[in-house]
Amino acid sequence: MTYTLGLKNTLLRVDYVKVMIISDLHYDKHVYKGVDESKAWEWLLDIVDYHEPDLLLSCGDWGTSISVEEFYELLKKTVVLTIYGNHEDMNVLTRLYNIKTKEYLPVLVEDGRVYEFNNLRITGINGIIALKKKIRKGVPRKTPQEFLAVAEKLKNKNVDVLLIHETPYLPELFPFMRDSIASRTVLKTIEIVRPRLVFNGHMHNGCVKTHNFPWSTQYIYISSDQKEKCYTIIETRDNKIILEAWRDKEIIKRDNQNYYIEPWNYRSQKIHETLRQPILYIE
Repeated sequence: MTYTLGLKNTLLRVDYVKVMIISDLHYDKHVYKGVDESKAWEWLLDIVDYHEPDLLLSCGDWGTSISVEEFYELLKKTVVLTIYGNHEDMNVLTRLYNIKTKEYLPVLVEDGRVYEFNNLRITGINGIIALKKKIRKGVPRKTPQEFLAVAEKLKNKNVDVLLIHETPYLPELFPFMRDSIASRTVLKTIEIVRPRLVFNGHMHNGCVKTHNFPWSTQYIYISSDQKEKCYTIIETRDNKIILEAWRDKEIIKRDNQNYYIEPWNYRSQKIHETLRQPILYIE
C-alpha cells in the first residue's frame, strides 16, 4: 500500500530538493584517539543550519550519547530518515518520529520500505551482518540470509538511494578489509537492488570514497565523525540528481553526471496538480 505524507508549512519546490546524507556521526561524550566526539551534535546542528536541507538521511552509528530531547532539536529543523548501524542507543532511535510531516513518520527506516521524497526514491537496510543473528550492546544484527531477503523485496523497485551500514567487498577502496561472507553479502545485495546511488560508512577510513559498479550504480562511502566531518548533498534539478561531497563547510567534489530520475508527473499527475507541499510517499 502507498500513502502520502505532506510536510508542514513548506512550499512545494517541484524542480529542486536538497538532501543531506551523513554516516557515523559517533556522538559520544568522550575523547577517542585524540578526537573529542562530544562536539559531534553541535557540529551536526550547525551544518544543518548552514545547508537547510529538506531531508537528512543517515547510514547509522549516531553514537550512544544521543538523547530524545537533543534529537528533537534536529527534528525541528528538517525531516530525518535513518537506518541503524552497530553503535546506537536503540531506546532513543525507536522512540523518535518526525514533527515536520503532516502524518506519523518514524525516524527509523523500516527494512525494505521505499520512501519517496518528491520524486526521489529512498530505502535502507538496517544493521550489520553476523553469521548467527544476535544482539550486541542492544543493537540487532542480521544473518546473511535476512540481509538478502530484504534486498529481494527491493528488487525492481527503481531505487534512487540505498542506505546501508555494512560495507561491500571493495578492496580497491579499503585494502585492509577482509573478504568475508558479510562483505560479499552486501556486494550481492547492491547487485540485486541496483540503486542509482548507495551510501555507506562504517569503515572510518577517509572522508569520501566512490566506486562505480558495472550495472550503473555509484557507491559513496562517507565518514561524518569529528575526525573527518564529511557528508554529501544531493540536489535534484529538472528531474536530475547532482551530487556534492563536503568537509565541514567546504565543498570538495561535485558530480555533474546528472543521474536521470523519473519525472514527478509520470508517477502522480493528480497529486502534482493538487498539492502545495513537498510530499513523502511510502510504499
